[in-house]
Amino acid sequence: MRVENQPVWDTYRPGKEPYVGARLLESLPYVFGEKGKFVVGLFAYLRWVDDTVDEGEELTKVQKLEFLDQQMRLTTGFTPDDVLPMEGVFCELPWKCVPEKEVRHRINIILGSVVDDVNHQGFMPRTDREIRHYNWRTVWPVFDGLFLIINGKPMRENSSFMRLLDAYMRMGSLEGLGDDLQQRVLKLPVAKTTDYKAAEDVLDLWNKKWFDDQKWDSLKTMASNIGAILDLDIPTWQKLVFVAYVGEVLLKKSVVVNRNRAVRNLSSGRGNVGALGFPPQADKLP
Repeated sequence: MRVENQPVWDTYRPGKEPYVGARLLESLPYVFGEKGKFVVGLFAYLRWVDDTVDEGEELTKVQKLEFLDQQMRLTTGFTPDDVLPMEGVFCELPWKCVPEKEVRHRINIILGSVVDDVNHQGFMPRTDREIRHYNWRTVWPVFDGLFLIINGKPMRENSSFMRLLDAYMRMGSLEGLGDDLQQRVLKLPVAKTTDYKAAEDVLDLWNKKWFDDQKWDSLKTMASNIGAILDLDIPTWQKLVFVAYVGEVLLKKSVVVNRNRAVRNLSSGRGNVGALGFPPQADKLP
């Protein structure tokens, strides 16, 4: 799993994100010094991991799990002799300036949610409860880890905030519906009584009415729970920035997210994993 001509890690920096709130992370090194640099580097690394798995259409399920196992080993502090450039970014983060054990634990949870996605390839259905817990495992350690790094303590979430996070993730899953179906992964709840063989089987159920209902339910949940941010154990200015970010997400997704846009690229192939050193595979899933 060695790499040649790996794109520079700047490709994955938060400055490349579509939301102003996410791009503001680029300013953290100026405010928090080494802690801010840690956040930017970690963001780039995790974005690289996610893109490698999601866009690596030539990778088999086994190869993806092998790649993720290597990343999970890195979270324990293990450094192989020959690392990929982005793995080197992770290993060289300024660990001494953060609560290392707690931060590594949250990174491990994030990687575990990516493993969960790979294990659910093949249109494996998940219940509403399973999706909710998956969403929490995916996004809670991201935000809690961010505040843990820059403040030195957890944000101390509450139940209303967790509802906000679940709705936030569901909106992301609606927006990325076509990409997820292309990866043969279901990130929204669907009945387990049906055997889904192709994306069309799911799209027959997830029609425009279902999509619109899910969209507005999620947006309403986000809007009604946004005040929970003010109860987090973080400085006031961070609360205000967080509220502004969620408000930006609400506004943009209410306008740009729709079913036609979400599935328009469903049949188009994308992703280039040649840099990972894997040969093209005919059987993408075992």
